[in-house]
Formats: sequence, structure tokens, C-alpha cells
Amino acid sequence: MKKVSVETLKPGVKLAKPVINDSGMIIIGEGTVLSDVHIERLHNMSINTVFIEGTAGPAKSKDELLAELDARFKKTGEEPYMPILKRILREQIEGMSV
Repeated sequence: MKKVSVETLKPGVKLAKPVINDSGMIIIGEGTVLSDVHIERLHNMSINTVFIEGTAGPAKSKDELLAELDARFKKTGEEPYMPILKRILREQIEGMSV
């Protein structure tokens, strides 16, 4: 589940939580697959964010993450297990879909 701006919504995403107005009334139910009409309705009601299904992606690109990994392990060359740990982390980052 991730929280996203209504401005970035696209038809076909599925709500992970119901959208509730200030009075506590459910506007659009949990599990609803959003259409253009739903998204327009959210705009008209000044709803700013909603929770949709899926996981939040990383805030940084793979290249940035790999550069940070190299920087963090720069001074660990003498430690016997650090190259192994670095390799495992590199493989994990490279396998991420962004």
C-alpha cells in the first residue's frame, strides 16, 4: 500500500483504503478500481491523497543507490566479509524493478 497524490492517479489503480470525507462518510470504497470518473470526483471534492495497492518504489534511482553503496564500502577493504556483503547488496539493488 502506498499513499499517492490524486494528481498522479491513473485509471485502473485499485484503492487500498476507502476514501472518506470530513464527515466520515465513505466516498469510494476500498478495493475499487479507479476510473476517470472516480478521479474527477476526487478532484472535485478536494481530496488530495489516497492509498492505493502496491508497494512504494525507492526514492532513489538504481545508479544513486549503487553509488551510495560504493561510498559506504570504500573504507572497508581490509575487513574480510565486507566484499561479500557488498556483493550481496549490489545484487539486491541491481535486481530491483524501478
